[in-house]
Amino acid sequence: MKLKQLAVSLGVLFLAVTVKAQTTDDVLNLLIQNKVISQTSADSIRAEYAIKQQGVKSKQSWFPVNAGKSFQLSGYAQFRYQGYDSAAPTIKDGFDVRRARLDLQGAISSKWDYRLQVEYGGASGVTLLDAYVTYKPYDFLKIIAGQFIIPFSVENIISDRVLEAVDRSQVVNALVARKGDASNGIQDAIGNQNGRDVGIQLSGSVVKIRDRYIADYYVAYLNGNGINITDFNKAKDVSARLVFHPFKILDIGGSYYNGYDSLPNTAYSKIKTNNQVRKRWGAEVSLNYKRYSFRSEFIRGEEGNTNPYIHQGWYAQAAYYVLPEKLQAVFRYDTYDPNVDGVGVYANTANTYYIFGVNYFFNKWAKLQLNYSWRTEQIRDINNNVATAQLQVVF
Repeated sequence: MKLKQLAVSLGVLFLAVTVKAQTTDDVLNLLIQNKVISQTSADSIRAEYAIKQQGVKSKQSWFPVNAGKSFQLSGYAQFRYQGYDSAAPTIKDGFDVRRARLDLQGAISSKWDYRLQVEYGGASGVTLLDAYVTYKPYDFLKIIAGQFIIPFSVENIISDRVLEAVDRSQVVNALVARKGDASNGIQDAIGNQNGRDVGIQLSGSVVKIRDRYIADYYVAYLNGNGINITDFNKAKDVSARLVFHPFKILDIGGSYYNGYDSLPNTAYSKIKTNNQVRKRWGAEVSLNYKRYSFRSEFIRGEEGNTNPYIHQGWYAQAAYYVLPEKLQAVFRYDTYDPNVDGVGVYANTANTYYIFGVNYFFNKWAKLQLNYSWRTEQIRDINNNVATAQLQVVF
């Protein structure tokens, strides 16, 4: 009986491909009408197929909507609660919808594809995050044009939905066009741009040994002002990143950024005019082995044409799956000084955070993150520790 059902199943598959029937039910009904199989056998095949489809769906990390030519629509939402140890009246506990994003991706052909990602919420209502077209004629050459993530820092290019900790490191937030550190009166020159800019990027994988490439490169030519903002000067910014893979489990790389701040920034007492030099360089290392992962970065930045402000920081993060694909423990040492050579009001501004976290994965599309950040801040003489719970759902 099992052999007969197997033969019938193969026949159904062959007929579905041959006549291009719209559904499995269409094919089965056709076979019943022609007395190829009985109603009982058809019901059995339907039941087996339904069970297999449920198994496939339970393993998916997202549920794309397909339409037209290689069209996929997915997204995710993050719901957060923060509780602060501080008794300061300006620091409030509470809930918020941290992120709610829709991501549209598609392929025009084998060498052309596109992406459009938007975020809902915040002061602006809807924010355009990604909007670009990609041309990829070879492994060693991929061209992206539009708005995309700046190729600087390994943590910057990691999606928010797969970060091990709830928040990014201080130095990446401050120096890679993310949220900065406004509490210290000193922040990234162009503010929070979600690590993105508008321009064109060349990238690719080179030096292939056996079945893998041992190096990736990225070079971008950018406006330098962030999300969907035109340039206000003739100079363009350049960002570059080079990553080596000496072993499958190890990545070692470096990043460089050189550009001009075309917007005045009153946070810097010495920088109140346009076209101020903005430089960044960084070094990174990542290791992934079985249940273990480790990542560390150092980034240094300069702001200003003469007597520039110097910012620098680094972090080291380790994670371990206590239960494979289910329960993950995370620890990060995170230190950042927004004004290394500061004097007066901007002296002694270094911050060090110790982050302890646990991630619980209900399945591949839902997880709960619990973080406690123990903070030591030179500029503040208050208890500013914070506990965060974040629930994420991918759809």
